[in-house]
Amino acid sequence: MKNVLVDTGFWLAISNPNDKYYKKAMTWLVDNQDVNYRFVTTWVVMCESFFLIKNFVSYQKAVELFESYSRSEFDIFDLKKEQSIRAIEIMKKYEDLDIDLADITIVILAEQLNTGDILTVDKNDFNTLRWSRNKKFKQLMR
Repeated sequence: MKNVLVDTGFWLAISNPNDKYYKKAMTWLVDNQDVNYRFVTTWVVMCESFFLIKNFVSYQKAVELFESYSRSEFDIFDLKKEQSIRAIEIMKKYEDLDIDLADITIVILAEQLNTGDILTVDKNDFNTLRWSRNKKFKQLMR
């Protein structure tokens, strides 16, 4: 099974048919339904996603995302206290770019799982960010 990192924008896109990335996200899901992928995200991404979906789509859609987690359709990575040192290092490295905490936790998750395969609509940040010091993210939704 291959882990795929999932960022907020992807969750938002698949939750909202009016989102400009909805078709692209749904096409990716359909085209890859037979591939043995396991989606993985972070609690920070989940909190951000729930907030945005609740406020820009509907409360019910936000609940549906969390229900899919309760059915074990994806995993949520829990940032450990000892990983906060790495998070701070990343924050300082990208300080001038105003990278948010959700993206920083995705970098740590990439390092934890040894993969940069990501579903995101945030092309700017994930073209810039590096995991394991110098590895580029592979944005699957092109």
